[in-house]
Amino acid sequence: MEGVDLVLLFGGGVLAGMINVMAGGAGFMTFPLLIATGLTEMEANACNFVALFPANLVGSWVYRHEVHAVRRHLGLRLALAVVGGAAGSFLFVHLGEASFHAAIPWLLVFATLSFGLGPWIRDRLHAMPSFDAARWLWLSFVLEFVVFVYGGYFGLGMGIILLAIHSIFSRLDIFHANALRNLTVALMTLVSIVIFVAAGLVRWVPAAAMMAGAIIGGYGMAQVARRVPQDLVRNAILCWSVVLTGYSFWRYGG
Repeated sequence: MEGVDLVLLFGGGVLAGMINVMAGGAGFMTFPLLIATGLTEMEANACNFVALFPANLVGSWVYRHEVHAVRRHLGLRLALAVVGGAAGSFLFVHLGEASFHAAIPWLLVFATLSFGLGPWIRDRLHAMPSFDAARWLWLSFVLEFVVFVYGGYFGLGMGIILLAIHSIFSRLDIFHANALRNLTVALMTLVSIVIFVAAGLVRWVPAAAMMAGAIIGGYGMAQVARRVPQDLVRNAILCWSVVLTGYSFWRYGG
């Protein structure tokens, strides 16, 4: 890997760290960037987990004061993150590259639709007088587990999907939901990294270059995270995810 590739990965990591602290969804940018520097799709996916792990830790620190408010059911959610993430990562390792190639376009469709329609679904449900989120808390746990399995396998957009679930089934504001998202995703990511390292899928040099950038970007953005218009960031990520999804069907759909 050439020096220019490492500089590109570092710069991408800085931007990814900033995005993850603000709204999540940085994987839509970092995944194709890792592939562009010569990694296989499976290596890029594994390195993505390593590179963005610090961003989740930084996010947990940013919202550390909000953790107290989300402590109810936190133990159960952390257990779901461990079990679901491990299941998804084992599937990723053992199903192999051909299955992953075939799944990429549809995984991106799922992530993009969830990302784009989450707020709309939330608003429609909350507008229904008969909808009582507290009665459907069990469904929230089921959906969160499914998302953690998906996250352990691929991970792109999972943070946004979790935010959508929390906004539908709880009264958490964006800051408390982000605290819960960062804690559970950080734990799930750690479990997945252990599995990917054991399988020999992690390329440490590119992962470290992007990780260093993510730490710097996440730390810098942590100082202003509450003052940045998250809708602006979210819309930009959504536009890019649509482009990436279309490209994935062109590249892998045949």
